[in-house]
Amino acid sequence: IAELLDNAVDEVQNGATFVKVDRVNIMKDNSPALVFLDDGGGMDPESLRKCMSLGYSTKKANKTIGQYGNGFKTSTMRLGADVIVFSRATHESKATQSIGLLSYTYLRKTGQDDVIVPMIDFDISGHWAEPIIYSSQDDWAFNLKTILEWSPFASKSELLQQFEDIGPHGTKVIIYNLWMNDEGVYELSFDDDEEDICLRDEANSGSLKKLPKKVLERQSHISYRIRYSLRAYASMLYLGKFDNFKIILRGKPIQQFHIADELKFPKVISYRPQVSAPLKDATAETTIGFIKEAPALSVSGFNVYHKNRLIRPFWKVTGDGSLKGNGVVGIHTLFVGFFLLIFFLTYISHYWMYTGVLEANFIEPTHDKQDFERSTLFVRLESKLKQMTLEYWKAYYHLIGHQLPASSSYNMESGGSVLSPVGHGPDMQKQPADQHKLGLASNFQEDMHLDVPSVALQGNVRHNLENGKPAVQPIIGIAEGHDSDGTPEGHPVTISADQICEENIQLFIKYVLYFLPSSLVSCCTPYQYHLHVQL
Repeated sequence: IAELLDNAVDEVQNGATFVKVDRVNIMKDNSPALVFLDDGGGMDPESLRKCMSLGYSTKKANKTIGQYGNGFKTSTMRLGADVIVFSRATHESKATQSIGLLSYTYLRKTGQDDVIVPMIDFDISGHWAEPIIYSSQDDWAFNLKTILEWSPFASKSELLQQFEDIGPHGTKVIIYNLWMNDEGVYELSFDDDEEDICLRDEANSGSLKKLPKKVLERQSHISYRIRYSLRAYASMLYLGKFDNFKIILRGKPIQQFHIADELKFPKVISYRPQVSAPLKDATAETTIGFIKEAPALSVSGFNVYHKNRLIRPFWKVTGDGSLKGNGVVGIHTLFVGFFLLIFFLTYISHYWMYTGVLEANFIEPTHDKQDFERSTLFVRLESKLKQMTLEYWKAYYHLIGHQLPASSSYNMESGGSVLSPVGHGPDMQKQPADQHKLGLASNFQEDMHLDVPSVALQGNVRHNLENGKPAVQPIIGIAEGHDSDGTPEGHPVTISADQICEENIQLFIKYVLYFLPSSLVSCCTPYQYHLHVQL
């Protein structure tokens, strides 16, 4: 859908003021269809043929979004099996209207070896539509017959009626025989919201479960809604604000949303990428800050645009497991419904509240404009954004009420271990060999609350991957080279809070993989994969 919106936005330079996206019902079988209508310059017969041919594009200007020539074909075929296009244009004082049909159903059922796209054209410079004949009248009539047989329209007059709401110039695209999912239900949902079009499987995920309040709050944020809501996604799709252009979804204009306008403590950082001519003087400005809901809501990532178009929304660049502003491995998957982790997440989730916006015209997007090519420039950009995140967090985290934990050690008491958030002392004792507790558990102080960040993982247990059993390991904080019985008496080892936290996370990851029920792990594919990489 974004590809088709791009085509309409590119027509702004030709005077386009709107693009309408809506659902219509096909009269032949009452099935739903998608319709896109814009008042751009339209396409003359030659342009329409190029549009419906693979790999051809005239969009090479710096301000246009499309450039590969496959976007229209691949996007329409992804949405449905068939598409019919109506377009009006004036070129060299000649007004024309054209109809083209790209039908997978037709090609499959007639056993065509080549991709045949029947088209008919009319000269409308006079008072009526005069057919434009290129080879013979029989060829023109055959194309009309094919279009009527395989399109939603049963007669020539019904076809011509489709131009009535186009005006003197513009394009209408109707996609029908929409694809269904494995359950035989349309992938697109038109019924959940009469002012929106949704991805059915994404919109319904979790709807049958009673979710915690925090999860519901996160799912109401735009960073989550853009996964399934076209209205939410299109509101962020373009970086620049339109002056005289509207995207109208199901009769209601979409309000553009620029998250940089709502950041707390925003900061603009200039980045000059190391690129060759003609972009050697290119400079990218990045706006970074805390989301307005911070610290209550843990949402993070950079929204990266290319030529005004959103390519990577909420791109998390700090996902390597370090606590130094890099976020936490698997938290985006893990937090949903896992109440066992609430103490741990209260401490670590505040590293996931930054967000940023930048336009990166110096790197190339993939053909589907859903990601960037993995080039050297891309790697450098990722590294730079990570550096920005760490530096910003270090300078501004206190402004939203967070405090980093002071250097701490483990205060070992008789009868068990207690993780103390502050202080080092000589009273650290050896952990009994038969005491291995399940990662989180009972070693919290009684007066500790959920809203107080705490180092809450016991660090003396790890998962033995060889024999599949938990094995007692030296307490975190004991230097390398000391035996498993601990440090020499009276010589405690000093270790920073960051080191303790980082080691705790690694132990925590291994424990989650070992102790989580297989039913939970199997439904968290991205998280499971990330754990595999970490281990």
